[in-house]
Amino acid sequence: LKNKFNSLKYPSLEAQIAALSDDIAYNNHDIQDGMRAKLFTLNDLKEINFFKDIIKSHKKNIKIKNQEILIYQVIRDSINLMVKDLIKNTIRNLKNNRIKTINDVYNSYEFLVSLSNKYKIIEEEIKSFLKIKMYNNLEVVTKNNKGKRIISFLFNSLKKNPQKFLHKEQLKNNINRNIADFISGMTDRYAINLYNNLKWIFLTYI
Repeated sequence: LKNKFNSLKYPSLEAQIAALSDDIAYNNHDIQDGMRAKLFTLNDLKEINFFKDIIKSHKKNIKIKNQEILIYQVIRDSINLMVKDLIKNTIRNLKNNRIKTINDVYNSYEFLVSLSNKYKIIEEEIKSFLKIKMYNNLEVVTKNNKGKRIISFLFNSLKKNPQKFLHKEQLKNNINRNIADFISGMTDRYAINLYNNLKWIFLTYI
């Protein structure tokens, strides 16, 4: 087909920007969430030289009573520095690769929207830090596993009685996809309450 997707070509600049923006946002917000959850401290964060320098720049405010403000400032500076580097390096890549048209983007030899090598290393250090301090934390893993069990239970329960939750049009085709979309649109509280209700009904009739 003429418009068939070609996996050998590079994505548009918009898609590349979206992908890198997600990485920057997720990493920084996970750092923020990890500190709020007391999985690690600002002092632990100094293990990463990038954050050590940012924290040092706020040395006068380190003893500030409201730690939330200080955490916000550190994360704000981190995102700001990463975005500036991304913009600067992307402009350099566009010039070096002589990108003029959308076809030049598709046929390029590298991702044009990218962090500099210095910031790629920083990004890997942050991901490694989060993996050790947060993602592999026993409490976090336990809660994640519980969440997976809840979602799995909801999916199987809804599949047995989909007409109770889905519209008629959604029952006609790709019901698995529609159930998954329905669950993904739930708030945490709604999902947990529905799980508890369905589980109670299940236990009542066994």
